[in-house]
Amino acid sequence: MNTDNFDKLLGDKQCELMELYENKIAKNKKMTTDPSKIDFSSKQLYNRINAEFDKKLKSSKAYQKMCEKEQQNPI
Repeated sequence: MNTDNFDKLLGDKQCELMELYENKIAKNKKMTTDPSKIDFSSKQLYNRINAEFDKKLKSSKAYQKMCEKEQQNPI
């Protein structure tokens, strides 16, 4: 019985999994640079995180003071 094709596929998958694992454990390395490769649930999570950051920023006193200054001194 010839198992060369199976062994080759298994080896390729192992290499792919090792790459994903190494990318995941690298703390300062991005997983992907192409936004189309990000899955839907990760995009939703990123959007929720960004929404919380915006909410936190807009509720801060420094941001409110900056908005007040801009309203008082229009360009």
